[in-house]
Amino acid sequence: MPIAQGPIFQLCWVVRDIEAAQREFTERYGVAKWFTIPDVHFGPQLCELRGAPADYTITVALGYAGGQQLELIEPKSGTSLYSEHLDRVGPGLHHIAWVPEDYDTALAEAKAGGAEILARGAFEGVGMEFAYLDGGALGSAVELMRLSADMQAMFDYLIPEGFSNPWAWKPNSPSSLPNRSSGM
Repeated sequence: MPIAQGPIFQLCWVVRDIEAAQREFTERYGVAKWFTIPDVHFGPQLCELRGAPADYTITVALGYAGGQQLELIEPKSGTSLYSEHLDRVGPGLHHIAWVPEDYDTALAEAKAGGAEILARGAFEGVGMEFAYLDGGALGSAVELMRLSADMQAMFDYLIPEGFSNPWAWKPNSPSSLPNRSSGM
């Protein structure tokens, strides 16, 4: 059984200069607007890296290319998966993320299937939990996210008109299936 189903929610790049990366995505790929959260602190009470408490700060920018959420992360301080990525390979694609319908079951199935949990935690006060799994042959990490109704509503506000986020997707529903009459 798959750990998560439905569309990929997010693609994330770790970058050294978030403003330069935003300009690049805007000019070259048409990301119309960014929602930037500077200096987000993740503390050891709520976050861990390879099972040990983690304490780090990042700046995050969220934007949409059509219906695909893009995230940019610039590590600011402390050791995290993001700073390790920059040290190891430099800027680039860091993870893909899904929002499984049942986060706890998806995480349990990942563990039971032998997936290594690299990092996990919570974004304090906003209703988001996350776990990063080793992506194995994918080369990038895989993130599973639990989002509160308030977080989902914020992301729904950010997505361009005419698109929807994955929590609106239901397997085998007519709205989630390709339009066969159009040849797609």
